[in-house]
Amino acid sequence: MVTGRNVTVLSSKFSSTEKLKAFLEKTTGVKLSPVKGRENTYWIGGDKRGDYFQQKYYKVEFGHVDQVSFSHDNKYGQPAKKVRSGYGFDIQAPGDYNSWSMMGKYREMIHESLQKFKKENV
Repeated sequence: MVTGRNVTVLSSKFSSTEKLKAFLEKTTGVKLSPVKGRENTYWIGGDKRGDYFQQKYYKVEFGHVDQVSFSHDNKYGQPAKKVRSGYGFDIQAPGDYNSWSMMGKYREMIHESLQKFKKENV
């Protein structure tokens, strides 16, 4: 299981690393190169926005993940914790804010790509 706070579930059913990687490449244009000694882990060298200045700063790891989110929808005004399990990816970087921010950008790119696909195939 991939551990980390910056995770996104792409599929509730088993999906191989190759399928997850291909989906991420198609929707975000991510440029990946393998991390030596780490299975299912890749350096992110850029995406559809361009190449990154530091080629070995962001890492993405594919596998089984638990995506945790919080909302204030319950009647007591306390944060309600929601956990979604499945197969997806985790973005890692030395600065926690940087990987969290990058995950948000990738979620936006995936959402935009899926909306475009749906519009073209209606």
